[in-house]
Amino acid sequence: MTRAALVRAVLGLALLAGAACTIRSRTPYPRTDQGEWAERRDNATRRDLLYDGLDHRATATATHLSLPVREARARRLAEWKGWTAQELEQRLATERAEAAAGEEFLIVFYTSASKANDLDAPKSIWHLAVKNEAGELVSVGARIADDDDELRGLFPWVGPFDTVYRVRFPVPREGPLADEGYVLEIASALGVLELDYTSPPIPTPRIQPSPPEGR
Repeated sequence: MTRAALVRAVLGLALLAGAACTIRSRTPYPRTDQGEWAERRDNATRRDLLYDGLDHRATATATHLSLPVREARARRLAEWKGWTAQELEQRLATERAEAAAGEEFLIVFYTSASKANDLDAPKSIWHLAVKNEAGELVSVGARIADDDDELRGLFPWVGPFDTVYRVRFPVPREGPLADEGYVLEIASALGVLELDYTSPPIPTPRIQPSPPEGR
């Protein structure tokens, strides 16, 4: 076979292979910034940064996982994963049970000193409380969330130097928290971050801080 014939044969095989397969975009549909999920998530999210002079000490981005937010998340996962109606109902039942058990925030947390990023520690340096006119709710526990592609797809501001926590609070006497009318306070000897749910949400920047000390 001549060189020209060999080239034509290879090109023909490549065209046949291309016709037999479909190139799919990596971006899921709906996109993470589209639809009910994006709207409810963003309305339930607040962010604050802690500085000591010009030194960046910490950043916290919190999303209140109210029942409407949980249900919207379940429906978005059903769209992305192609769940059956039964699978979606099972997930919705789980979300409703967790919402009834107490309030929960998903907190994306960065500290410049890695040892200060310890919200889940039994003796954390941070005190977490929800404060409003009715009083104060103190956190009853935190645990690190699975940091995977699903989490980062749902919460696209999670950065490579962040730790993501699920932080629980007791059920308020006056009923479930709304996504407004209180302040989520994260306080320590380093300073205080105030995630203000008394004001409307602002767009959450996706710019990530520099690596923490010691990493």
